[in-house]
Amino acid sequence: MKTLALDYALRVTRELGLSGESSCVDRDRPLRVYIAVDGTLPDHPDCLVALLWTERRGWAIAVEEPGGAELTVVAHLGGAVEPPPRTVARWVRRLLTDQRPAHEVDRPLVRRVG
Repeated sequence: MKTLALDYALRVTRELGLSGESSCVDRDRPLRVYIAVDGTLPDHPDCLVALLWTERRGWAIAVEEPGGAELTVVAHLGGAVEPPPRTVARWVRRLLTDQRPAHEVDRPLVRRVG
């Protein structure tokens, strides 16, 4: 399972066009992945952005305040825990550019927190 999670995380990282240099996989249970994302979120322009994954909850986007050490989850990708890497990358790009299709307003794939 750990090898599969690492491979999955690498495929998502590549789909996002990232090197994976600022990523890590926590191999303890539950398995967790952290991927630093280039860019900022429109609602959090001064924060660093990270893509997080757990084997129980799937993908989430989190922000880190300047000078802070804590991550705050601001959105979850609904659906499968391990969606195709392309789906994850499209979701991240939409959040970074705040391009949400109208159907997401009626039946959101993203559940905002806070």
